[in-house]
Amino acid sequence: MPSTPPPSDRGVVYDGETARAHPVALTVAADWLDIAGEDGTDERIGRDQLRRGVRTAAGVTVHRVDRPDWRLIVAAPAPWVTALPGVGRLSPRATRAYAAVTAALVAVAALAVVFGDDLLSLAAPLVPSRVARPIGEAVIASLDAPRCTGAAGQAALDRLVDRLRPLGGFVEPVDAGVVDTPAVNAVTAPGGRIAIFRGLIDQAAGPNEVAGVLAHELTHVALRHPAKAVLRQLGVSIVVRALGGDIGGAVDLAGLLHSSRRAERDADAGALATLRAAHVAPAPLAAFFDRMRREEAAKAADDPTRRVIDLATSYTATHPGEDERAAAIRAAVPRQGTVTAAMSPADWAALRAICRTTAPWRDR
Repeated sequence: MPSTPPPSDRGVVYDGETARAHPVALTVAADWLDIAGEDGTDERIGRDQLRRGVRTAAGVTVHRVDRPDWRLIVAAPAPWVTALPGVGRLSPRATRAYAAVTAALVAVAALAVVFGDDLLSLAAPLVPSRVARPIGEAVIASLDAPRCTGAAGQAALDRLVDRLRPLGGFVEPVDAGVVDTPAVNAVTAPGGRIAIFRGLIDQAAGPNEVAGVLAHELTHVALRHPAKAVLRQLGVSIVVRALGGDIGGAVDLAGLLHSSRRAERDADAGALATLRAAHVAPAPLAAFFDRMRREEAAKAADDPTRRVIDLATSYTATHPGEDERAAAIRAAVPRQGTVTAAMSPADWAALRAICRTTAPWRDR
């Protein structure tokens, strides 16, 4: 490859084939972008093949039209990135309509900081899918863990999602999957994306425990908690910056993974209603919380430092205390009625084996 000027920018590439982040140096010219990896790789891409995606706290995402799973994260707001056409460019008429909706949502988000959650509840259904889904993609990507791709396990999870589906259907399409990380957790991101961590499945004594956690996350979708989190962060940014600076950069990925305690309690209540409608016993979920409490206590006794590290990614770090939750679940048991196992033995075995194969997280 011919010699080029010194790199003018730096970034991180996710090649779409592995989950590893590849630090790169970037050399920008009028018609092409040179990407030099720390491992000695070097690639030149025509700028007409690049599209500007969502901006997050990590930087601006750049996509390639010829490789949908490839993405480049550029931390600095480089002018060449700003000049790229956006992903899925709209017609002029659609652009004006989209801009009007976005402006209205930004205004509502700012007002919501002052007037509170009721206004967010009214505004959340108005968040366009083309806004929510890229943010959700960035949130899941920030977990830095591949998606588990065992076909039988994914089919079993899809059947469980379908069993927990409300009579009126979901308020938006749901994409539930498992990420290959040992933490005991599950998260719901904007755009109907749910990631269950492998560690939670490994620690579960049976499928009803996983069903209870999934019902909780599905309630987050139903109540549009991720969309409200996006609006809340935008509103805070607008108020703090007094309408100055870069609003998009204020959408903090970590913040989107943490709901308020009120939202978590609402999601617990919704989960119990969902389990009741699906005839799935809630008692195993209480046993799950009891076990988590005992294990966290044991970690604290053995190694206080390890406890701090584990809590940073644990289910208990983002949800109300296990004692409180277990008590609420047990109070609902007498009202449950007839119950059956959440999954068949074959489906449960398939779900537990889902991480034998993995791939980068992407839309299905």
